[in-house]
Amino acid sequence: GKVVIGTGLLQFPLCAAILTGSFMLLEVAGLSWGTGPYAALYIGIPCGLSSTMVVVKMLSEQADMDTAPGRLTVGILIFQDIWAILVLAVQPDLASPQASGILTTFAMIVGLMLVALAYAKFVMPAVFVFASSSIELMLIVALAWCFFMCCLATLPFVGLSMELAALISGVALATFPYSTEFIGKVKYIRDFFITLFFMGLGMQIPTPSLGAIMKAVLVAIFAMAARWIGIFSVVWMLGGGSRLAAVSTINLSQISEFALVICSLGMSYGHIDEETLTILIWTFSILAVASSYLIGSNYAIYGMLSNIRRRIVGTKAQVIGDRLGMDDEGDDHVDRNIVILGFHKIAAMLIAHFEHHNPHLLAKLHVIDFHESIMPELRKRGVTCAYGDISSPDVLEHAHHGEVRLVISSISDSQLRGVTNLRLLQISKQVWPQADVIVSADTPKQAHLLYDHGADYVLRTAKLCAERLHELIADHSVHATHHHHIGEEVRLNNAFIAHKEKEREQDYHTATNLLV
Repeated sequence: GKVVIGTGLLQFPLCAAILTGSFMLLEVAGLSWGTGPYAALYIGIPCGLSSTMVVVKMLSEQADMDTAPGRLTVGILIFQDIWAILVLAVQPDLASPQASGILTTFAMIVGLMLVALAYAKFVMPAVFVFASSSIELMLIVALAWCFFMCCLATLPFVGLSMELAALISGVALATFPYSTEFIGKVKYIRDFFITLFFMGLGMQIPTPSLGAIMKAVLVAIFAMAARWIGIFSVVWMLGGGSRLAAVSTINLSQISEFALVICSLGMSYGHIDEETLTILIWTFSILAVASSYLIGSNYAIYGMLSNIRRRIVGTKAQVIGDRLGMDDEGDDHVDRNIVILGFHKIAAMLIAHFEHHNPHLLAKLHVIDFHESIMPELRKRGVTCAYGDISSPDVLEHAHHGEVRLVISSISDSQLRGVTNLRLLQISKQVWPQADVIVSADTPKQAHLLYDHGADYVLRTAKLCAERLHELIADHSVHATHHHHIGEEVRLNNAFIAHKEKEREQDYHTATNLLV
């Protein structure tokens, strides 16, 4: 949407300009970034890029890629890759920039992209169909094609970098229907080379000197601070909300491995010396280590920062319904005595069930969630909603006006971010002490813990599935016994017909639309 596009277009120019200007001022003040003529430029511009390698790996391990902050983070990284292509295109002529040289470089990039896309459109599909009987063979062919594109880019009359060609090849490969298989297979090779990359990075780090480390720490602080201007402020001004803006900013608080590539190429062009590269290597190392902890605790950090802000400002948390338009729904909250905390698959199916069987109950529901995209669909069905952080008591207190009799948390801890069902239970009992609270658990141990802390009922998806399977098997057993007594042959599928027809009666398009 507009948040991803706007942030992707503005983030890198803002961060690069702020960082380059800051480092140039420090250089004028007497702080040296190296002896090359473009040292401050080579520190500032690469630090505007974040590490796709580190971020995607961390988000994948946390199953955070499909969340709103995860999608925004990946979207910004894609735009950063495009900006990196532009930087690599301009870099060779940085010493004596000429319009003809830059235009020639861009023409070569466009030509390489057209070749890659033409191969991807007309040649490679036939090759992959032939090789599709073996995933391993397809992987080898794909890698061989990427190496071919890299070799093509480095030909004297083309004069592009191998790194740029590799990036273009990856974009072209993403257009194939086999891209998921490629990712699944390549990730093991990727992790192996990531290990070699960091090992090689460590070997390049010279004997630590206090001056270089202190400069790297200073650069790291400036890079992280610039992210809050280039990402947080832009996302917030585009209407993304503070939670989305803050978590995405935390996710991208490191510098890219492309920064080292750009600096290495800069050394080969004579733009900078080894001191500049050393500072950037230390900066990358510091932020890469810090990011492994920051991304792992991104939601907790946001909660802490949000609480600190509220204490400093001295105001209650702001809750948004209809994007700062809760007033038009506020009077309707009086009769909404069922509150759903967080909206995901189970809540969507519950509303679909109500819509088909008990539509009058929709007038009793009020949803609190931070995914603004689902709110128009909910309102179409007569369900009110508020945009807010469900982990904050202040938000819940102001997100609903009226008596609450039932609170439902249908999202398990494995899918929640920055909060647990136990914490939601405690907050709900604090804000609405008279309400019954239904929460979710992944294991029997979690369920017992929640009951011990006052939960009125604990949802366990595994238990509910087991109960449905027990019902199906019991029905089948009864049908089988009956037909056996009268001498008829029975198929297992016959026992399922009644249950399938019952489910088909419901309009499950409702749930699908709500989750889009």
